[in-house]
Amino acid sequence: MNGGSMTIFGRISMAAAAALLVGLSPATAADLGGNCCADLEERVAELEATTVRKGTRKVSVTLSGQISQELLFWDDGISDDMYVTGPNASNSRWRFLGSAKISPEVTAGFLYELQSYASNSSGVNQSPGGDDLGGALFGGGPNALREAMAWIEHSRLGRISIGHGSNFANNSILVDLSGKGMAASNGVFLHPAAFRIANSGTGGYSAFTWNQFFQGTGDWLNTRNEHIQYRTPTIAGFTLGGSIGENNYWDVGIRYAGEFNGIRLATNITYSVNSEFGTGVVTEADTTSVEPYRASPAFGRCDLNCDKEMKQLAGSASIRHMPTGLFFTGAAGRREVEGQQFSTIDGEGVTTDVTAPMNFDASFFYLSSGIARNLTGLGDTVFYGEYSQWKGVGQDTANGTTGASRGVTSSDKLEHWGVGVVQHVDAAAMEFWLAYKNYTLSGPTADSINAEDLHQITAGTRIRF
Repeated sequence: MNGGSMTIFGRISMAAAAALLVGLSPATAADLGGNCCADLEERVAELEATTVRKGTRKVSVTLSGQISQELLFWDDGISDDMYVTGPNASNSRWRFLGSAKISPEVTAGFLYELQSYASNSSGVNQSPGGDDLGGALFGGGPNALREAMAWIEHSRLGRISIGHGSNFANNSILVDLSGKGMAASNGVFLHPAAFRIANSGTGGYSAFTWNQFFQGTGDWLNTRNEHIQYRTPTIAGFTLGGSIGENNYWDVGIRYAGEFNGIRLATNITYSVNSEFGTGVVTEADTTSVEPYRASPAFGRCDLNCDKEMKQLAGSASIRHMPTGLFFTGAAGRREVEGQQFSTIDGEGVTTDVTAPMNFDASFFYLSSGIARNLTGLGDTVFYGEYSQWKGVGQDTANGTTGASRGVTSSDKLEHWGVGVVQHVDAAAMEFWLAYKNYTLSGPTADSINAEDLHQITAGTRIRF
């Protein structure tokens, strides 16, 4: 090992000494356009390339990512403030993407992606210090692994991937060709999730968060999990696929992307089933047991939601007329939940009752339209309006007070609308946006807590690398 290093060092030293001697020669000193150092520079560059790439010279690796930040002004009818935070619609992250040719038809590769930020729009709320909350309700915490996938692909047979990351159904509701995504994602819940709903009757805050009425205990984006996935090659714009995750999750779906006569179209529809909900509960027997492991009720047994299953059909579509920039985007989802249970907890944190299983349905739809035109010469300027409606979603969430009685009904409805503008700067892979959003809750739960509207204004930027 040392001998090899000395050999390389010796060669560089000898070449440098030779160059120096030649450089001192009068004949060469007068010939400034000569190639006296070309061989040396070539050799050093070769050695540097070999050192950096080492044993992975056959794998092409690309580093990319983005930084995104925004000003978030909010007013919930009781108080207001302005935060500097990261937009969870697409927060700061970096990724390593690698691939290598095994044969003309077979390629292997990997994706390794992490996120890192100090604050998050889906984590901040009205609490003291709420502007510094970095924990995310979606996609992990402030320093989290997003993707760690390895794959092998045959040009005619498709791709198989395995690891932690986006399953095939992940982000199926986020298809959008408009270019407004940083200001107004189809996943509306990525913006106000952790904010508590203000109670105009008491002048304080209810136990409910807006996320309970957007997501419940499920996830319209599906999830990132440990899974194995297969997808077909893209044929005439169509791609089929599916994944199996952990022991209790699977999905299938179809995607399409194409353009004809100046009209660009994309869509994604998926169906998923998740039954990984079972948990243990703390009973009186657990608190008095002398066996240490019994203090962890989930150890080796299931007591609550053991047979709960969530079936979800969700998707999105977007169309854009390229000559004029006019666009329309829509997303929708329907969820069937079976076997939902709740528990009652006494003042000492002991579970005294578990309800019988219940079934319920929930749904949402999202619509957006506008125009994208290059008005400044910098890139597209996108003007848009949006509206969404979410019904009965949080029927599987607790009321957030003493435990666990059901707090949301099938009649509860959350509505949202917004407008905004996004300016793209193509030369810097950058964009700026200004957006307004309004959230309104109606129904029995809203009446019981005198729910106030939440207003949000965001102004931010993202730069990619």
